[in-house]
Amino acid sequence: MKNEIMELIGKEFDFVELDNIMVSNNFYSVFNDGITEDIKRDKNVIYTDIKNNEATLIIDFNIVIDNSKDEDIENFVLKVNKIEKY
Repeated sequence: MKNEIMELIGKEFDFVELDNIMVSNNFYSVFNDGITEDIKRDKNVIYTDIKNNEATLIIDFNIVIDNSKDEDIENFVLKVNKIEKY
């Protein structure tokens, strides 16, 4: 696993920002997959590597600030707790 990805542990990001970081590290975006409710419920997100087209990382997180009722569901802040190979 890249050091840059491991450095995400313990840091806070909004969901879109985390997704953009993962895209810049050669993972497919999950932002437009329509699974944000599932991701929030499970408090983890699985990323697929572009190179081998396999799910390779799972990121566990806590929601620090959730979206309000009048905001998009993707508008939440999370804190990364753990990153593991999937």
